[in-house]
Amino acid sequence: MVATATPLLRRAAAFAGGVALTLGTLLSVPTAAQASTDYGPAAWVPASTSNYTNASRESDYNINYVVIHTIQGSYTSAINWFQNPSAQVSAHYVVSKGGAVTQMVREADVAWHAGNWTYNTQSIGIEHEGYVEQDGWYTEAMYQASAAIVRSVTSKYGIPRDRAHIIGHNEVPGATHTDPGSRWNWSYFMQLVNGTTPPPSWTSTVDNTTAGRFTASANWGTSTYSSQRYGADYRFANPEAVSDAAWYKFNIPATASYRVEVWYPANTGYNATTPYVVATTGGNVSVHVNQQGSGGVWVNLGTFSLAAGDYNAVGVSRWSGGAGYVIADAVKLTRV
Repeated sequence: MVATATPLLRRAAAFAGGVALTLGTLLSVPTAAQASTDYGPAAWVPASTSNYTNASRESDYNINYVVIHTIQGSYTSAINWFQNPSAQVSAHYVVSKGGAVTQMVREADVAWHAGNWTYNTQSIGIEHEGYVEQDGWYTEAMYQASAAIVRSVTSKYGIPRDRAHIIGHNEVPGATHTDPGSRWNWSYFMQLVNGTTPPPSWTSTVDNTTAGRFTASANWGTSTYSSQRYGADYRFANPEAVSDAAWYKFNIPATASYRVEVWYPANTGYNATTPYVVATTGGNVSVHVNQQGSGGVWVNLGTFSLAAGDYNAVGVSRWSGGAGYVIADAVKLTRV
């Protein structure tokens, strides 16, 4: 019989930031955890009984989904927080950057993770160490460990291995969360889940100071004015209706889809419609970026089909209708 505890329909707000780590220090993770009986490679560290609903799935509810989460904190902080009776939140599994796995709620029970009671009852929730807005958290070890959990769960409960049933927290109806975010490589992850051979992971960053990889005319100045710059300095130019782009050259390993991200310092005096040019397999595509805001972070221009080869793949054009300097700093490509 399902317990009558009222489910939390939204993950605790405190867990969305650094408070999770602070509160997590109230409890400690056992140094010698039991093995999970649901999934052999996982350690078993039970969440507080105040943070989930006892059930007998699939007698009570069918399990139809897997929901992918990002902790917005560390592996240890999540484990500690789920053990705290005041958390009112939990997940079935927690995966570390290094690929360690801890189970905290039995698969037969209902973890409170999705922010939607129907999806809570019908899903397995998997938390991943890291922050959606930061690079470097979603490692190969993490992808491999998480995909192995998903393969186990989907086989056990007959869940289709597709994106309609393996979803992000942001895709749960009514969700207000953005995890796992744009840095989560869904294409690669689903290939691991389905046992197909994924393409080798590849990412490359070119800065305006990268030798042999950046070209710009003498019309582009050099500045160290903004602390939001990537590297030692950045380039700037007045907007003008001329063909005088600053170009970033990449040695792209294969014709495939690539996420294009750009980094620039922002200033209210910079251009609000700076044109970035992406040399796709279908021709040049322009994406306009407001460089008056969102500076000092990677800004996602989108995912594009790029041809294999060593060539100028991304440019910053001066051909803008806006006022203020156009800025050329750094560009990053990631195969997806």
